[in-house]
Amino acid sequence: MGNVSPAFQFRQGTPESIREATLDLMDRCCRYPNFVISSGCDIPPLSDWDNIDAFFGAVDEYYGRSKAADGMQ
Repeated sequence: MGNVSPAFQFRQGTPESIREATLDLMDRCCRYPNFVISSGCDIPPLSDWDNIDAFFGAVDEYYGRSKAADGMQ
């Protein structure tokens, strides 16, 4: 499981920085069948909802991109 930094990305990052961190991690790790994308721990209180939305948006973007590459769309 892992590991987008809760303090650096979710709490202090921007929607763009968390998007980039999430996509980078998924590019490196999704080839492993047991990988699960997640924050590194709990999401800190007062994290910006835009950052949380950007994390989930990046996951959707990655899987949409993967399906398109596989010819599934």
